[in-house]
Amino acid sequence: MSRPCRNFNILASTVMTDPFDGREKIVLSNFAAGQTGNLIFIDTETGQGESLALPGDEGAWGLVNWHNEKLIVGTCPNHAYLHSLDLRTREWAEPLRDPSEKYVWDIVLGSDDLIYGGTWPGCSLLRYDPKEHKLENLGRVSDNPKNLYSRHFHAVPGYILVSGGYDEPFLKAYHIESGTFRNFGTPGFIAREANSDFIATAKDQEWQFYDAATFERLEGTGWEERLPRREAVLSNGNKVRAFPLANGRWGGVRGQDYYIIDSLDEVPVLKRIPVDAPATRIHTLTVDDGGQIWGACGFGQTIFRFNPADGTYWNSSSVCNAGGEVYGMRFVGGKLFMSAYVGGDHIVYDPEQPWDQLSNANPISLKPVKPDFVRPEGRTVIGPDGGLWTGWSAKYGTYGGALSRVDPETREVQVWNNGVPEQQVAGVAADDRYVYFTTNGGASGLPFREVQGYFGVWHPDRGLIHSVQLASHEKMGNAILAAAGNVYVGVSHEIRVFDPARLEFREELAIATEAPCSWLVYARQGRTVGAFCGKKLLLIDTENGQVEQVALPGIVRAATEHPDGIYFAVNEVLYRIAL
Repeated sequence: MSRPCRNFNILASTVMTDPFDGREKIVLSNFAAGQTGNLIFIDTETGQGESLALPGDEGAWGLVNWHNEKLIVGTCPNHAYLHSLDLRTREWAEPLRDPSEKYVWDIVLGSDDLIYGGTWPGCSLLRYDPKEHKLENLGRVSDNPKNLYSRHFHAVPGYILVSGGYDEPFLKAYHIESGTFRNFGTPGFIAREANSDFIATAKDQEWQFYDAATFERLEGTGWEERLPRREAVLSNGNKVRAFPLANGRWGGVRGQDYYIIDSLDEVPVLKRIPVDAPATRIHTLTVDDGGQIWGACGFGQTIFRFNPADGTYWNSSSVCNAGGEVYGMRFVGGKLFMSAYVGGDHIVYDPEQPWDQLSNANPISLKPVKPDFVRPEGRTVIGPDGGLWTGWSAKYGTYGGALSRVDPETREVQVWNNGVPEQQVAGVAADDRYVYFTTNGGASGLPFREVQGYFGVWHPDRGLIHSVQLASHEKMGNAILAAAGNVYVGVSHEIRVFDPARLEFREELAIATEAPCSWLVYARQGRTVGAFCGKKLLLIDTENGQVEQVALPGIVRAATEHPDGIYFAVNEVLYRIAL
């Protein structure tokens, strides 16, 4: 048992003059996947750090410095707490929450000195009074019941600006005095700058400008030149967000690091955040040729290596420029090939070479599948052709999926879109003949859609050669494995066995399970399939079909076979079962 996955995932930041000691400090809101999140204070002069645990939930997108007296924090992903920290005493007020919500997204300080924020899945507008410590839900922002997100917030005198979606993107202004909404701007655009003079909205690289008092469109040129500069340029030429500090200095965060510079013309030197990184949830596991365990964190876009021989571990910096997490991990030729959300990234890392992600030298980001696809829900397998095959889910606000292939030699990327229309690829497996996949109605930013999922058989040269549509009440997910000449698939409360030679499911080989199967592995030198079902591991003998049950400490969603047995993760803890 070990906790080798440790990282930061900074979701929000602000700056304060700390009344506790009168010093200027950067405040970072850290999301600790599977754990309790924390706030990190960094002294802008000494670089010393302080960590303070939240009263509850894994982290927070919402963070406001209320007059250097209190820090207001809106949490996710489980409870949508509204936390208030008295900065002078370092004491938390009693947590408040809306029981119908799980996320608090952005929060902002309105011109009435109250805090406003958005939610998921209720797409609501929250209002918090820091003086009275009172939280109110003011109702849904959108009339479209399929819109689940009220996410991006800004404030101008008298109004709160809200954008969200994702079934039908919206952009609205909430009038504080009357409690009414008005539409303005172009749906799909998000407010990026708001002040007493103008509101700037953007979509991709297009900008639109509006009068902050009348919300009328501002025509003409020169408006973009009035946007305040809030970005520094890294040594690789990429821009990184910056926030103003005292005496004309600037600060910022990138992944596991922070920086402080004297001007925005200075190239930032990145420094590690100066507190210990917490152990966080393990999202993916694999093994290299030397028997070392590799994995990815549940949020924060980092990977780790664990040596079973001596218990030592290493954690990386960000593996790519986008946020999110790595889903797919497979070694080919000593290189680690990865697929990652939210940028739809394909990534390759050479553990034998120095780390230089900032220059895209190692790891290297290859051609992404974004913008059409963003989440590698199906993970990554090595196909019969030696390529790296990944199953994808579509961009936010869209149902759909794709398969991609990376050539490990040329690094060429190919993509096949929507093999099953409006269904994501939920799981992928492969043997020496075919690539197999499952689909379902999952999506990013939309409700899970009840559909009849498909099991597909894909030939690397000919494409889809066979498919089976499930009944409406049957569900498939990540649990799919090619082993011992068959394909094992988790379908609702069963593990079904597909015979590639006959191109059919063998009903007589199906195994009933008490809970749906979350993950499958191949072990015991090819004689055993390990099926993680609820809090039990089913060890299925591939020769005679006999099943042995092993109790588990929790739900397992990441596991890998190993010469020493099976390694699996429950939240942040890595376990081994010797076979």
